[in-house]
Amino acid sequence: MMALAIPNVLFQAGRIAVGVAFLANTEQASARWIGEAAAGADGGVMARAFGVRDVALGAATISAARGGNLRTLLALGILCDVVDCAATLAAGERIPQQARVVSAAVAAGAALNGVALLAATRD
Repeated sequence: MMALAIPNVLFQAGRIAVGVAFLANTEQASARWIGEAAAGADGGVMARAFGVRDVALGAATISAARGGNLRTLLALGILCDVVDCAATLAAGERIPQQARVVSAAVAAGAALNGVALLAATRD
């Protein structure tokens, strides 16, 4: 198992780097990922969601390999949900109002649920 630890950390660091790249240059990342036409319909929401999830998954995996706990995973989940909500609201009218309202509400509810679970969880 120890032989896999270093390559796995390197893989997860790569995952984090990809996520950061998607977050840092959302427009270019979404155009390359889903095509320019689809990106124009606000693929930025998807790129931000993808980016933050790759950062969170990489960080959670590294944390777990080093003896991390449930609180770390919950905090990273909250981060993902907050970014989902913010990216959806920031898209404005580039996505349909009903989809925007429902998606933002679900993401906000998930973030609040995560906060409640985090508050109730002790090490």
